[in-house]
Amino acid sequence: MLRAALRSRPADSPVFLHKGETVRAGALTRTAAGGRVALRLDDPLALARAILALDGVAERVLLLPSLPDDIIAALMAQAGIDRLIRSESENIPGDGEVETDWILATSGTTGTPKLVRHSLASLTRLTRLAGPDRGGGPRWGLLYDLTRFAGLQVFLQALLGGTPLILTDGRDPLPQRVAELAAAGCTALSATPTLWRKLLMTPGAETLPLRQVTLGGEIVDSAILAALRERYPAARITHVYASTEAGAAFSVTDGAVGFPAFYLAEPPKGVALAIREGRLFVRNTLVDPAYLGGERRFADAQGYVDTGDSVILSGDRVYFAGREDGCINVGGNKVHPEEVEAVLLSHPQVALARVAARRNPITGQIVTADIVPATPPADPAALRKSIEAHCAGRLEPFKRPALIRLVEDLNIGASGKLARSGSGA
Repeated sequence: MLRAALRSRPADSPVFLHKGETVRAGALTRTAAGGRVALRLDDPLALARAILALDGVAERVLLLPSLPDDIIAALMAQAGIDRLIRSESENIPGDGEVETDWILATSGTTGTPKLVRHSLASLTRLTRLAGPDRGGGPRWGLLYDLTRFAGLQVFLQALLGGTPLILTDGRDPLPQRVAELAAAGCTALSATPTLWRKLLMTPGAETLPLRQVTLGGEIVDSAILAALRERYPAARITHVYASTEAGAAFSVTDGAVGFPAFYLAEPPKGVALAIREGRLFVRNTLVDPAYLGGERRFADAQGYVDTGDSVILSGDRVYFAGREDGCINVGGNKVHPEEVEAVLLSHPQVALARVAARRNPITGQIVTADIVPATPPADPAALRKSIEAHCAGRLEPFKRPALIRLVEDLNIGASGKLARSGSGA
């Protein structure tokens, strides 16, 4: 359990670092009331403390991201929650030793999120365990929301790895968060490829002495791998494939896009992979096969989860093409926005790109692109022509953007992924 890992540390060992405050192991010994508890705490330090306090004491903990009150109420009813904690002061002293279920909400962009039950075993499947911090281990920074699967992964890696965790607040501007990471000596960081691109554009990010760079949540392309290698030459670069439903499936550290084809025959650490109808399926027996509070299963009879990710097997490598449900239909031809974005991002003057569909009376849909230039262009029209020429040599005609718009920035969602909802017309 998490508290057992905490007790193994010296009392003066730093556990959390946040805005100049250091919380040491000796200060994190209190417990909390049992039962079924939902946590809705905006302050990352308060949330981190509450997670530690409830582990092994509460039967079930629902981690709630920022959601409307009516959706929170619906999710609490679905999970059978007894009480909602919105303030750290609400934690009531208690005692107990139970196996806590961790309930996470999916990160869908529409409707009410679904709930998936995890155990500590499923959450820590890829975690590297180590002894108490002796100053030589990685010092992880947290950019993800702690209520999300990816954020909890970083939290657990730092805690069970015996190293301090630098907490940043997602409500703060990215330059401020980067400055806090640098000031606290962050040497390990995990983010989506889109968030990494934003970091590379943020002043001060070049000062981070990173030894571990982790990517996940979106397709990793050659452009971002090359940019990260150039910016952080001393860092080990790891691509993690995980989702709320599939759990932590596998990681890739060979510096290439996609993953080795032998993973299909030799399951990485026991998680089986399969390709069916061009999509990746994952079987992780540590994760419950059905959404909580309902009868709908997300795993099939053999325990495989359809990830919805289209993949291509080519030689000894499996490459990600994009989300199956995000395809653009151009005159009957299927276009993955991610494929077009990868080509756009390989242009030296493109920092960020988002591809979307626009309705068209002739072809049904056309491809459009929003581009954030790497530097403000002196001649926007010339940049558009350069991007069009770049695409012409790399994409089939129906995949090329019919409309290119230059914008100042692109939004990311709470999960750190590129915000796509409403990007088309």
